[in-house]
Amino acid sequence: MGADNQNVIEMKDMYKIYPNGTVANSGVNFCVKRGEIHALVGENGAGKTTLMKVLFGLEEKTKGAVYISGKEVNFKSPREAIASGMGMVHQEFMLVPSYTVAQNIALGNEKKKRIFCDRKAEKEQMEKISKQFGLTADFDEPVYRLSVGAKQRIEILKVLYNNAKIIILDEPTAVLTPQETEELFCSLRLMVKDGYTIVLITHKIKEVMDISDSVTVLRNGQTIQTLKTSETTPDEITSLMIGRQLKPKRERIKSQSEKTVFQVDHLNVMDRRGALKVKDMSFSIKQGEIFGIAGVEGNGQSELIDAIIGFLKPASGRVFYDGKDITGISTSEFRKEPIGYIPDDRNLRGSSLSQSVAENFIICSHSGKEFNKGPYLDWKEVRKKSRDLIEEYEIKTDSERALVGSMSGGNVQKVIVAREISKKPDLLIACQPTRGVDISSIEYIHNKIIEQRNKGAAVLLISAELTEIMGLSDKIGMLYNGELVAIRENDDTVTEKEIGKYILNGRQDQDVTEE
Repeated sequence: MGADNQNVIEMKDMYKIYPNGTVANSGVNFCVKRGEIHALVGENGAGKTTLMKVLFGLEEKTKGAVYISGKEVNFKSPREAIASGMGMVHQEFMLVPSYTVAQNIALGNEKKKRIFCDRKAEKEQMEKISKQFGLTADFDEPVYRLSVGAKQRIEILKVLYNNAKIIILDEPTAVLTPQETEELFCSLRLMVKDGYTIVLITHKIKEVMDISDSVTVLRNGQTIQTLKTSETTPDEITSLMIGRQLKPKRERIKSQSEKTVFQVDHLNVMDRRGALKVKDMSFSIKQGEIFGIAGVEGNGQSELIDAIIGFLKPASGRVFYDGKDITGISTSEFRKEPIGYIPDDRNLRGSSLSQSVAENFIICSHSGKEFNKGPYLDWKEVRKKSRDLIEEYEIKTDSERALVGSMSGGNVQKVIVAREISKKPDLLIACQPTRGVDISSIEYIHNKIIEQRNKGAAVLLISAELTEIMGLSDKIGMLYNGELVAIRENDDTVTEKEIGKYILNGRQDQDVTEE
């Protein structure tokens, strides 16, 4: 903690009401002391990111007052916030892929030598900051070649290069491995020691306990409570966030079946540029089994799925479903099979934002017998089924006629999960099934996946969240550079640290992959 207890940030009685009447913040009070790491937590739609966008000048407040180091401010743009010593690292990185690391860091704040950019002086300052806070970087490397963790370091270096002393991080560990998360936390601790103030927006309670000094909980756009982290517990924070205790995780029933439902055999897949992204991959999934693939994003996951569902044709190898060779099947034929598919991008591939909840529920099943009366869709039946799913999956929406684009991300995800699971699939492919959703939605989706497994479905789970992989999988495949470098039964001997080593470094010297 810093030497003084002065509030470096004070937001008093903050309201943010959008033109359509949506209330994002309703009388929020939020204070952060100088030289602390302050976690801001809450479910999706609680108003966390909106509050920070108001603070950073990205959104205009409806009502309330903001004070920085005791002085009232009213930032009209991020430029004004940056000039006052504030920086924000967004969940979606804002880097120029073709530029080098150094060019990205200096962009908009270049040092001048007469009429030219002084690249030498820029790099010297970057190297000094990099060394000071343990944020390693190759300043001459183009950004498109970097890992997700490296890109995030560049975003933080950019903020520090712009002389920020107050740093807002929005879900910074969402796509990091445990090792990368620990490296980030080491850097944050060094910053706080040096007098910096950090606001951490997160939904990961373990990280709140590990790294923060204080935590503020928002729920439904309002401040519920601010606590010293050392004086609270994970259960208390969770209860404050969702207004109730979490339900216990559904118990996994041991499957007795030896039937193989899905098999990938020596699969090689190239991306559209001709680069080999999936390399000689083999695995199989039995009835009532969850096979989890752990890996840092960009290591061949999307190409594997695209080859399975018909978006890409494999270079070689075979894919079998229920004993049938489906290698190279078209996407339309694939979607006719009793296979559930939860894509990694809910907006791009999983839903149609401009259509209603009911219309989204019948994507891929609109031509089936269930919803047709002769040549016409039976809208009465569609709407009835939609209302049943909305109730069963606890989806927050005005009605089945509401546009999906008007809903929170967690509820859009629930629409997709409900649609795919209601097909009663015997194979469920779940890619990043809980990305960007809140604790209660994660709890719900995890229990639904386990329920399908217990009913005999084979599940292929792909996730960058190791806690998700370890919490759900019966068997775990470790993915590195397009290869499954190890496959392990998910028993007491497997640790997050071990998986992290595989997915960051590839095969271990002593490794013998289980088949």
